[in-house]
Amino acid sequence: MWGGATAALLSMNFRLVWMGPDDDPQAANQALSSALSLQSSRAVAPYAQRGPEMVRQEKLQGGRLKITPVANFHACIVCDILIDDGEQERREFGIEAVVGETRLAFFVSAAEFGRMSWVASRLGPQAILYPGQQQHARAAIQWLSGQVRQERIFSYTGWKKHGTQWMYLHAGGALGADGLIPGIQVRLPDALQAFEIGLPQDSDDRGRNVKASLRVLQVAPDRISFPLLAGVYRAALGGTTFSLFLEGRSGVFKTTLAALCQQHFGVALDATRLPANFASTANALESLAFHAKDALLVADDFAPTGLEGDRGLHGLAERLFRAAGNQQGRSRLSNGGRPSAAKPPRALVLATGEDVPKGQSIRARLLIIDVTPGEVDCATLTECQEAAQQGQLAAAMGSFLRWVAGRHDSVQQRLRARVQEIRNQGRGRSIHARLPGATAELEASFEIFLEFALEIGAIGKVERDELLQRCPLALNELVARQAQYHQASDPAARFLGLLRAALAGGRAHVSSRDGKVPDDPAAWGWHRKSAGRPWVPQGARIGWLAVPDLYLEPAASYEVAQQMAGSERLPITEQKLRHRLREQDLLASVDSARHVLLVRRTLEGRPRQVLHLRARDL
Repeated sequence: MWGGATAALLSMNFRLVWMGPDDDPQAANQALSSALSLQSSRAVAPYAQRGPEMVRQEKLQGGRLKITPVANFHACIVCDILIDDGEQERREFGIEAVVGETRLAFFVSAAEFGRMSWVASRLGPQAILYPGQQQHARAAIQWLSGQVRQERIFSYTGWKKHGTQWMYLHAGGALGADGLIPGIQVRLPDALQAFEIGLPQDSDDRGRNVKASLRVLQVAPDRISFPLLAGVYRAALGGTTFSLFLEGRSGVFKTTLAALCQQHFGVALDATRLPANFASTANALESLAFHAKDALLVADDFAPTGLEGDRGLHGLAERLFRAAGNQQGRSRLSNGGRPSAAKPPRALVLATGEDVPKGQSIRARLLIIDVTPGEVDCATLTECQEAAQQGQLAAAMGSFLRWVAGRHDSVQQRLRARVQEIRNQGRGRSIHARLPGATAELEASFEIFLEFALEIGAIGKVERDELLQRCPLALNELVARQAQYHQASDPAARFLGLLRAALAGGRAHVSSRDGKVPDDPAAWGWHRKSAGRPWVPQGARIGWLAVPDLYLEPAASYEVAQQMAGSERLPITEQKLRHRLREQDLLASVDSARHVLLVRRTLEGRPRQVLHLRARDL
């Protein structure tokens, strides 16, 4: 690799005058002055290799040549690499260097190369840049490298157009309609190195693999297995705006189910080698979800403890799921002070946890699949795990991706049209506006997968029709179960629940309209030691009762609710809470004339502005 530079140096017809620490430069130059003057008209390369070192060459007046060492090693750039993440490109150089008798090869970023900060860390303490020669050493490496080959390396999975055809990138290269596409290089982050799609050996093997994938539907009840398998193939089609969340206590096989889904994207991605977990930082999770484009990404073990430290865990989950649902990432400043491109999640995230992240807006971006003890068929689960270890699930995905690659544009058009058609049916709209779209995405993509399975002969029409009937029924059941999670996270419903707890626990009370004991005082936060003794109010007064109406003092009731919530405080302001109460039809009246939610009432003999609720709602 160094022969060209060395040969060029030795082919010169004049002798080099070396100015080293032990030489007498003046004597040497005088001895050779006549020889060098003969070469005065010849051009001199600014940098050269001299033995183990790189040197700088300068022609002095009179034709003399001055040689200055810049480094005690030599190196060259052997490849110029463009790292393509699908949004922007960054440059790396492949470097080969020789220090003494040691030859090294490594990669450095273009920015790092320019700073020459890599010399000590990559070459070790024996490599020396002579004082004042740092940038000359950089220039010498570039000069001596000659013609450098350029390469493009993709750092993400998923669909990419290659000429007029579509290909799917994965750790093993690229899949097209005809199989592996040669010459495509993919280098994924370490945690995604096992994302390697398989390929069947023949058409019979292809059918067996797809049947093994469909076998996953028998591992658990339909409301669990159908959304999981549909999610696997929906992920491969790209562009999702929701996440899946497997919820259940320890020991119900959540992680094992998630691993079966993940192994459709790589044999090695079993329960012990899942790519992500909630012990990682938010930046790390976002980065993995960005690079795992058009793939399923399992984030395992969301396990809050109920202690103060859970705030960071909930914040991490909120950031991940909100970014995935909104398809937005966080822009950051580069070292040069310029904003870098945002990197939104491009994977379909499948998370597991013993509890569901809090917050109505976050849960709205999740399809929560609850698993209870005894629901997973362990014998079938073992069969599916064996098939996954044999590569059948990854090969089923490989066959599906090849099939899609041959008709990518039409599949995407049909997916969008079918999603719109199903979404218009409004499944789950009464629970949250995002639900119809998420379930429509799953149903439409599962229909496309069944079309593929039918076309390759893995299933017949009767089985296809049966699965088409079971899928929407399973999703309907899943949607019905979402209500409990959305109601539990709704701030308005939680506010009333906290007030009920405060009244029952002696932390607050409600008076009559004139400030005295109300009807049914025990239900409204009043207490007496024994029969015949007077009723005594407990805690802070939060309102007044005039059946059927209840008037809440807004600031006092909000503060009591927050105190009752403890570390899990209501995530909205008092003003926003009023609007949520109105949205949930929990306000009996508002002041429409003044366009405000508080109404004016005379209570305990003076005018007040209060929230008007129905007593029965509290």
